[in-house]
Amino acid sequence: MNFKNLKTSGFLRNSLTLITGVGIAQIIPILLQPILRRIFSPEDFGAFAVYMSIVGILSEVAMFRYQMAIVTPKKDAEAENLYFLANFINIIFAFFLMICILIFKDAIIKFINFPEKYSYWLYFVPVSIFLFVSYDATNYWLIRKKAFKSSAINKIVRRSSEGATQTIFSLFKMPFGLIVGDVFGSIANNISGIIQAKKSGLSFNSISKKNLLLAAKKYLDFPKNSIPALLNSAATLLPILFINKIYSESITGYFDLSRLVLSVPGMLISVAISQVLLQKISEKKNKSLSIKKDLGQVFLVLVLIGILEIIIISLFGPVLFNFVFGETGTTSGAYSQILVFSYAFKFIIFPFSLIFIALNKIKTISIWQIIYFAVILSLLFFKNLLFEDFLKIYVFIEILSYCLYFIFMFFTVKKYESHIIEFEIKS
Repeated sequence: MNFKNLKTSGFLRNSLTLITGVGIAQIIPILLQPILRRIFSPEDFGAFAVYMSIVGILSEVAMFRYQMAIVTPKKDAEAENLYFLANFINIIFAFFLMICILIFKDAIIKFINFPEKYSYWLYFVPVSIFLFVSYDATNYWLIRKKAFKSSAINKIVRRSSEGATQTIFSLFKMPFGLIVGDVFGSIANNISGIIQAKKSGLSFNSISKKNLLLAAKKYLDFPKNSIPALLNSAATLLPILFINKIYSESITGYFDLSRLVLSVPGMLISVAISQVLLQKISEKKNKSLSIKKDLGQVFLVLVLIGILEIIIISLFGPVLFNFVFGETGTTSGAYSQILVFSYAFKFIIFPFSLIFIALNKIKTISIWQIIYFAVILSLLFFKNLLFEDFLKIYVFIEILSYCLYFIFMFFTVKKYESHIIEFEIKS
């Protein structure tokens, strides 16, 4: 493995900057979990997990995915129009979503088996989505400008504000503080993000109706991917809703703690690397340069880390969870011994998902997203199983799906590299 190329390219430096920021940001909620889990019940966290799942699913379509196109244009003026367009769509989406909740609240509660005592939380779903996706657009601008330090700082600001708010509410044993913490964290994140984006050159001098329409038309493949992306997000988060509906809020809470801890390596390293890769691959694509070596080196590093995660959780899962989170953590630790295989596999594959965006192969990923959603829906056929057996089926489906994802990704990169070779021969 040639680490020299990683160092000289700036890839390692940019990745470490984001990893440090994301690491600190992730440590904050993890350190607070032993406190919060001892004050709030598994049912509280189960309801919160369902709430955040709804937010996560609907966030995928709140901007029709135009925010993801912000990285790709050669000119900043075009990227600024995409930024404005994405946020305008977000405002409209949040408004109509609030109307839908006001009208269909009771039907939604019944459909997802959401506990009645938490029902008023649903009114905050449009707010959480609006704030979350607004920052998402800003973050893509920062990635475009290689402002990785700014992106890292924003993540710390978000988690610090969220954690402080949730801790204050926990002193009064008010579960609603979990939602308020999310909202306050997102507000702080947006304020910090806009300040950083302005410093990196974001302006709206080039915004016009004509330019907005041109940008909307040119990057139409991104909104076309909205439905498949929604299905993909749903497939990722539906298991929480299924568990809540089929089993109980308590089991959902235990599952959510397992999911939170197992996702730490992904949030700490995988997400950071993916953001740097997106900028780097977009840049190389615009210059018609090869990306094969960059991807190969990163892949080997992620495989080693994924294997290490599997070994640690498989051997010491329940003991570690019990030590950190108390008696209630033991159950989550046992669940983690099953789930770790799929989470480690996704940890390895996830950073390369943005290859499809950077290479503008949105249709390819859309096909996989539809397949993934259909396969996850098959979990409903296993609702009569013991929960541990249900988890094993879920893990098998996840690994199988991401194997297919890797195949799609491999052939996408192979096709791009073939075009690069042809380009070099002709030139």
